[in-house]
Amino acid sequence: SKNYRLAGKLAEKLSMPERVVDASVGLALSLRARGEFSETIRLLNRALRRYRSEDDRLAIAFTLWARAGAYRVKGDVPGALKGFAESKELFVKLKDRAGVGYCLTGLGGAARVAGDFKGSYKYYSKANKLFRDLKDTFGVAYSYCGLANALRMRGDYKEAGAYFKKAKSNYKRIGDKVSYAYTLWGEGSLYQVTGKRALAMRDFEAAALLFKETGDKRGLIYCELGFAQAEFLAGKERGALSRLKRALKRAEKFGLKTEAGYARQVIKAIEKKPATMPISLP
Repeated sequence: SKNYRLAGKLAEKLSMPERVVDASVGLALSLRARGEFSETIRLLNRALRRYRSEDDRLAIAFTLWARAGAYRVKGDVPGALKGFAESKELFVKLKDRAGVGYCLTGLGGAARVAGDFKGSYKYYSKANKLFRDLKDTFGVAYSYCGLANALRMRGDYKEAGAYFKKAKSNYKRIGDKVSYAYTLWGEGSLYQVTGKRALAMRDFEAAALLFKETGDKRGLIYCELGFAQAEFLAGKERGALSRLKRALKRAEKFGLKTEAGYARQVIKAIEKKPATMPISLP
């Protein structure tokens, strides 16, 4: 999953001890398995108890960050915001700038899902400056994509497009297929709302191929939602509903509350007359 890859990147940046990497592996296994986020959180809580008993502050900070990521994917936005903030506070005390940067990106993503697009942009801006100072190529790319999505949801489409292009260029250079695919999806969503449907389909199709190749089931749900919106805009309400219901079923199976909630919202909007559709998944 994207979360596991990000956990691995942060572990590398922080030169984490083996036991902390083990915690991220537990997170990865749970996220890859049937969306068992409760088990993920249980394992991380157990790790936290051990690290706190040892007063291993770096391990505590990392594990709080990893748990906040699990909360975010599960759809517990308040829990994610609190967890990222706690982790960031520890990284600040440890004077670990990389850790602070990745917590800022976590806060940016959670704020966006909460509808605070202005706050999301501010978090990602601070993270981007940190990563550029640290010459952290992955962090720069990740924060560029976050900036793009915050701007997309604010309706600042021209600037969002510029950041998506920067993120794609960075991800392509470092060979991160999953993050590149999520950036394609975000850019496709931008094209969709600006009426560039052929470009949107190009990005969604390319992203779906990469998600299939890498086994990222959450990403495939994102693409299914994008395809559904494309069919709706083309006047194919029946096809759109079919895709949405399929996406909803998969999102519920994997415990993706944000994605499932969006699918339900869109289904309800389409089934009303006149049919409508919310702009995009945040």
